[in-house]
Amino acid sequence: MSLNTSYPAVNPRLGTSFGIFTSAFASLVLMLIILEQLGLERDWISELIIGLPVLFYAGIGVAVRTSNVEDFFLSGQRVPALYNGFALSANLIGGAGLLGAIGAFFFLGYDATPIVLGWCAGLGLMSVLFAPYLRKTGAYTLPGFFGIRFSSRIVRLVAACILFIPGVMLLAAELRVGQMLASTFLPLRETLVLQVGLGVVIATVFFGGMRSLTWTQCAQFIVVVLGITVPLVAIALLVTNLPVPQLSFGGLLDDIGQLEVTRGLTVRGTETLSKILPGSDLTPLTRPFANLFGAVSPGDYLSLILCIMLGSAVLPSQIARLSTTPTISAVRKSFGWAALLVGFMALTIPAYAAFVKFQVLQQLLGLPLTQIPEWGRLLEQLGLISLSGNQLDPALGSARVLFHRDSVALILPVINNFPFVLIGVVGAAAIAAVLAAAAGHLVAMANVLSNDIYYPLLNRSASPARRLLVARLSMVGFGLVALWFASRGGLDPLRMVIWAFSLCAGSFFGVLALAVWWRGLTGFGALLGITTGFGATAAYILLTARGGYPWFGVDGLAAGVLGLPVSLLGAFTGSMLSPRPDQQTLDLIDEMRMPSGETIHARLLRLAARGKGPKP
Repeated sequence: MSLNTSYPAVNPRLGTSFGIFTSAFASLVLMLIILEQLGLERDWISELIIGLPVLFYAGIGVAVRTSNVEDFFLSGQRVPALYNGFALSANLIGGAGLLGAIGAFFFLGYDATPIVLGWCAGLGLMSVLFAPYLRKTGAYTLPGFFGIRFSSRIVRLVAACILFIPGVMLLAAELRVGQMLASTFLPLRETLVLQVGLGVVIATVFFGGMRSLTWTQCAQFIVVVLGITVPLVAIALLVTNLPVPQLSFGGLLDDIGQLEVTRGLTVRGTETLSKILPGSDLTPLTRPFANLFGAVSPGDYLSLILCIMLGSAVLPSQIARLSTTPTISAVRKSFGWAALLVGFMALTIPAYAAFVKFQVLQQLLGLPLTQIPEWGRLLEQLGLISLSGNQLDPALGSARVLFHRDSVALILPVINNFPFVLIGVVGAAAIAAVLAAAAGHLVAMANVLSNDIYYPLLNRSASPARRLLVARLSMVGFGLVALWFASRGGLDPLRMVIWAFSLCAGSFFGVLALAVWWRGLTGFGALLGITTGFGATAAYILLTARGGYPWFGVDGLAAGVLGLPVSLLGAFTGSMLSPRPDQQTLDLIDEMRMPSGETIHARLLRLAARGKGPKP
């Protein structure tokens, strides 16, 4: 294993490789558009536009397979800042977040902005508070950092076990969204779609771990950006004559407001966050777009931002990426790139939803069944909307239109009668986002089980090959658990993601912040803070999900707002009741706060190799 005595070499051909991939994807789209005009059936188009990129991702994962421990767990610490920024963005947004956010903006308008604001703020918080210092420790995982910081196997074990719960929730949410998307385009049973989707996720990372994950996520996020942006730019040109939809959609807001009044979408008063957030079932359009706090109260608005922000800052799949860059400086730069990319998506998502809503209000809502345009019938055939009305006399009254929240993104190309290929392009982008995030959560959990439970606690003499085998088998195990969870009825992906972020915020944020910035935090304090924060957050989620009365007006989706102060109180109390850290621990903290030079993990490995200390 490399001991990080020198910076690893970076592949100089990465830009060329991903440029070729981008050109190949664009060529595939253009070729299918031509073949569609020549009469190629839609079933073939769906299978090709969805299947070929997925096969390419799996091919990348197999092609960069490795049996080296540092390559498998840290991608060899050779990931340049730009590409690490791509991977960070893919981890954070995901398919459930992307489609859920577009759908939430479509139904709630600006009251959905806490989702995208939380992403951006979470990246900024992580880059300032944690990233350089966790990178300086050189730990593979969040529990690994706690193990180094407190020299405690118990803290490491408890943190690892708690981390698995939000990890499985996030993985199950992505699988469920992937099932919905693939079922729209492929003639497969829902159960089979879930199984195939899990198989693809495992295949992309099974042989190469973090190394495979990094390069597949880069390719996948390129598809996400192209697949969402290209149709949106084309429609912005048609509607506003400007190819910058992130800016030009503001000119539509007055028109949207007038259409909303005509269609009866008026302010109906605020409701609790759990009630007003659109679910994954068919839902009518009832709320205006540009009326901030028209659906959500300021308290729920702020608490949701805090939960997503704090959860993003300690997301396990994000922390696993901090040690993949060649230098600590590169970590800082990668967060700059990630902020740029996520910020671009944060501007694109409301623009996308606004153009969909404008055209739906203008061309679909309020029409009798007999006047529904042809593309409306196509949307119904694809299962993206539901149309109903007076069955005895369809000319009487307007049709009732219901929408699937996670299918709103697929509506835009259909409304404008674009080639069917572009519907597939948006679907391919959403599936790429699903696969990227699902694989990130899976690898993070596998690394934790192998490096924080099996190796330090069960088999200290395990060979590198055995550690890799445990990580690979655990991918299958966690995948099967998430598959069972995702196959249960009633799972709402967006709510599951928000709950998982709340659990991360309530369990880990306060303890991690104190571990970096307070020298007096002890191992017992960290243990008490993690367990009490998780317990309070999880209990509040279960209480409110079963209809319990909310405490202090905090909605169950924002349970991390209550879990965080409980965690901080537990950490302070535990630290006051236990002996103060010894001088060796204080020296380690001071070294960690100087983010340059050799990592602490590498130094511990070097000393252990000389017989002067235990293995980290």
